[in-house]
Amino acid sequence: MDNFTIINLQALTGTIGIILAFNWWVKPRLTNLSIQDALLPFVFLNVFRYLGLTFMAKEQFYDGFPADFLTTVGILDFSTAVLAILASIALKNKWNFAIPLVWIFNVVGFGDLITAFPQFFGLKLYDHDLGIIWLMFITYGLATFLSHIYIFIRLFKNLKKK
Repeated sequence: MDNFTIINLQALTGTIGIILAFNWWVKPRLTNLSIQDALLPFVFLNVFRYLGLTFMAKEQFYDGFPADFLTTVGILDFSTAVLAILASIALKNKWNFAIPLVWIFNVVGFGDLITAFPQFFGLKLYDHDLGIIWLMFITYGLATFLSHIYIFIRLFKNLKKK
């Protein structure tokens, strides 16, 4: 089996698993929570996106990787992590600007992923020695992608209530 097929099978299986877990155990516990309390764990999950700076670390990837791609991923992931920290603190303290800050965080973080994922596949990075990055992509990257979708859904529902 080739790497493209393997990574896509892993992504499909992971997506199904995350959606099932979310629907069976997480969603029922979120429905009656305030928007701040419901969003907090999903925003906080993205605090660890500082790991994206690994893309910029010397000797972590073979020399053929485009430096502009690695730098963009590293900077946008790190920016998302910083925004996630700020938004998490604001949500936890229920500050008035928490929800607007979550919007900013989510647009930046989701924008990062929807630009990085196609580049990842376009450059066929799955055909190179990625080490732990493969695992991060197929687990943590997938979880953060799906967390952004839930956050958008909850934010848009919140807009309808007003």
